[in-house]
Amino acid sequence: MSGIPTTALDLGALRDTSGDDRRQAFETFLCRNLAQHLDIPPAHRIARDRPLYTQGIDSLTALTLQRTLESALNIPVPAHHLLREQSVGELAATLSELVDRT
Repeated sequence: MSGIPTTALDLGALRDTSGDDRRQAFETFLCRNLAQHLDIPPAHRIARDRPLYTQGIDSLTALTLQRTLESALNIPVPAHHLLREQSVGELAATLSELVDRT
């Protein structure tokens, strides 16, 4: 993954990264943060292809995740992107598009 840290995101590094590597960095970042927000035990994982709402994301968790993403990326992340029936992979692609727009 082109040296992009997955525990913190650097907007400049993400902009300089190709689509697949960028999406994978977002997926890893999202999975780690969702596991913390949802208090997922270490032996379990967030499924990257299942809708977020089926994994325990509710409106309050989505707002917390929104603040985390906005702080990490320093760009606005509209809450409706987190409340749709998206998977981690789809949300990562959406975030990649948002980075391109800023």
